[in-house]
Amino acid sequence: MAEYPVGATATTFEIIGALATLERAGVTQLADRLDRSKGSVHNHLTTLERLGYVVRDDGQYRLGLRFLELGTGVRAADALYRVARQEIDRLANTSGETASLVVEESGEAVFAYRAGDSTDARFRDGSRVPVHACAAGKAILSHRSPDTLDEALEDDLSTPTDRTIASQAALRRELQTVRDQGLAFDRGELTPDRRAVAAPIVTDDGHPVGAVTVSSTSPRMSGKRFEEDIPGLVLSTTKDIAVEDIGRE
Repeated sequence: MAEYPVGATATTFEIIGALATLERAGVTQLADRLDRSKGSVHNHLTTLERLGYVVRDDGQYRLGLRFLELGTGVRAADALYRVARQEIDRLANTSGETASLVVEESGEAVFAYRAGDSTDARFRDGSRVPVHACAAGKAILSHRSPDTLDEALEDDLSTPTDRTIASQAALRRELQTVRDQGLAFDRGELTPDRRAVAAPIVTDDGHPVGAVTVSSTSPRMSGKRFEEDIPGLVLSTTKDIAVEDIGRE
């Protein structure tokens, strides 16, 4: 287990993470899962409950909606989200698929905003995925400088599917292609039954601040629709997002 300067804080967030996964659980279940004493887990839960971050129902605990307040507040304060949201909504309506605004944070691709009739409940606003294993993440990485790219990529690349690029050398070749074309494709690299197209959102000085992506099931994303139609819509959307307005927000 990693060492943290404040172990109690780490334990609190381990409990929060476990509740996010389990949805609801009792003290014993959490203690067994985290290999912590029941007394310690109970004390952390009681503190979280009194602060309003955890709710107790019939002897079990679940996360409270105070987290929703925090999350939506953080997103509302983000200038890129405010500038891009309307364009993402328009892209979802035009494509008939799920459109997303994705940013990179701490080496992961984060779905900052999703719009459209998603057929994949595995991902939602706030979901985090390996940055190298999705079209949007590759679009962002393609515009990273060599030094910052080294920092963003782990030595051992995770492989959510057997189609995920697992080689550093192969990934760097792929990123160069993405940079040259201005488009990134996911052909089952994140989940085996879905495909996606993405383009980076880049400032005038070449800094990547996010990516626009459209995803859907493999049968719906094939042929000309996948290779030309959706890419054209994605590129058009990135051009319509006024990056220069972010600094004025």
